[in-house]
Amino acid sequence: MKILAIDIGAGTEDVLLYDDSKKSVENCIKMVLPSPCNIFASQVKSATRLLKDLFIKGDTIGGGPFSHALKRHVEAGLRVFMTENAAYTVRNSLEQVKQAGIEIVDESGPKDFVGETIVLEEVNINKIGDFLKGFGESFSDIDYVAVAVQDHGVFPDGMTNRQFRINKIKELLSDNPKPEAFAFKENEIPQYYPRMHSAVKACKRQLPNATVLVMDTSPDAILGCLIDPAAKDADPLLAVNVGNGHTMAAIICQGEITAVLEHHTRLLESTKMEILLRDFAEGKLSNDQVFGDNGHGMFYLKEAPGFSCIQKVVVTGPNRNILADTDLDVHFATPGGDVMMSGTFGLVEATKRRFLQS
Repeated sequence: MKILAIDIGAGTEDVLLYDDSKKSVENCIKMVLPSPCNIFASQVKSATRLLKDLFIKGDTIGGGPFSHALKRHVEAGLRVFMTENAAYTVRNSLEQVKQAGIEIVDESGPKDFVGETIVLEEVNINKIGDFLKGFGESFSDIDYVAVAVQDHGVFPDGMTNRQFRINKIKELLSDNPKPEAFAFKENEIPQYYPRMHSAVKACKRQLPNATVLVMDTSPDAILGCLIDPAAKDADPLLAVNVGNGHTMAAIICQGEITAVLEHHTRLLESTKMEILLRDFAEGKLSNDQVFGDNGHGMFYLKEAPGFSCIQKVVVTGPNRNILADTDLDVHFATPGGDVMMSGTFGLVEATKRRFLQS
């Protein structure tokens, strides 16, 4: 069985080609690549320097630096035209995209356009496959493609994307508190997640015969933490993913997620994060506190165990060293012997649980 796992974050795109015919998972192909949103941001910056208008079409991808580059492009007095699907990259509200000075056009583009055209694609299976052909690897026999992207969702008027995201996470886990609840089969994705739908379409466009699973980026890393050998017997456990964009923490008891906290990593230094995690495990934290601090929010599904009862604090993510400067006794997760593969190993585990163990 072969699973192509692609974890697309704000800073990196992590790839694992899981192949159970290999002697061990350590022999499977792994890559850490620049995140596509950074590559497209560089293209926008180049067009800004050259004073070129932009027509952008293609998939819905992660915004981040790409969205910031578009904002500066408009501020420079240059025009940006985007198709509706591509525009959801900037905001999950097309009205807000228009308010940012971006013009929404159909797939044919603006009439008599003179400028630069950018075609967005973040699930770049063909590029990865072409590269690996040189090493004798074929993608023709891949059984599953598992992709992780963060999707805040299309939120209703009167609600912020932060509120909407944490509410939907709570709803999902209230129905099924297992970590794999965050993983959707291709026909299960809620309509309000345009980036996830776009990711599935991109997968089927490039590998039409493979079965597709899509998952959120922080939860896949949380699941990856749980398959680290040091975490398997710890109960209850506090798992933390300190990503480039967001930090998610989850309390796991008897294999179920009982509480979730999500904040913006840029707002968390070591002391603040330690206090936040201690209060979270003690049951002293509220959603209003986190949201009021410009985080996404938090919730408890069951009573918090108390920090002294937490048997292991397992940490992953590119900014995990923030917690190295605290008094917390933390274990840095290394599933498959690689700290950068927590998300991809979480995707592989989610694929097994959703397709092979249900």
